Amino acid sequence: MTEPSNPAISPISLSRGNAAEQIISDLRDQILQGKYPRGSKLPSERELAQWYQVSVPTVREAVRGLSAVCLVEPRHGTGVYVTAAADMMFALAASTLIELENVHLLDVLDAFEVLQGKAIALACANATDEELDALIAVLDVLDRADGNADLAEPLRTFLKLLAHASHNALISTMSSFLSGLLIEIVQDELIGLGDRWKAVAAKLGPDRRLLVEAMRRRDQAQAAALAADYHQRTKRLVADVLAASGNEAGAMMRRAVKRVRAR
Repeated sequence: MTEPSNPAISPISLSRGNAAEQIISDLRDQILQGKYPRGSKLPSERELAQWYQVSVPTVREAVRGLSAVCLVEPRHGTGVYVTAAADMMFALAASTLIELENVHLLDVLDAFEVLQGKAIALACANATDEELDALIAVLDVLDRADGNADLAEPLRTFLKLLAHASHNALISTMSSFLSGLLIEIVQDELIGLGDRWKAVAAKLGPDRRLLVEAMRRRDQAQAAALAADYHQRTKRLVADVLAASGNEAGAMMRRAVKRVRAR
């Protein structure tokens, strides 16, 4: 048997059962251990089939499984590449948990408040000047936003940059997912706040600037106080959503989860 052109894979003895699932497990381990880093290309389907001593369709099934969990991306005509997109992987797992356990919107908001509060505290200590400048630049875009469609993307970017400035990968990934989910909920076509969202967001604009300025001064106490006030205002906004939704809150959450997962 000829080894794949990239010898990172170690041979395994496939036991009786689903060969594709065993190949998925082995390749996943290789990726997570860094033997196939992000951006690298997997051996061809034919090479993998020869290596694992299975059929090409079995390897193709395994690749589809890895793609479904955002570990690899097949590219037509060029092969299969490792993506290992942490944000997409977390979104898939978290959205499944939210749907399975019927997680309430206010529970999502509480979790987001805790995570973002910690992210802001860490950002006061860890954020670079360039990262804080980028936050200011996005605030300028938010100030010029005209209508809900123009508001959503820069707000999503602002919250993602804010989380990333913590320099904590886990907090950043979790916080970015929850902020994206909350934005999708507020934008819900059937239960959305319409022009009221733009009005509330405009009122929050000065608070966001004060928050970033406190972070630029590395003033954790002031940043924490501003963040707490910001979340109280956000809770009022979400309360409006819930009041408008009536019995549709569960359906609204499911729609928002599906949109986040599809991003």
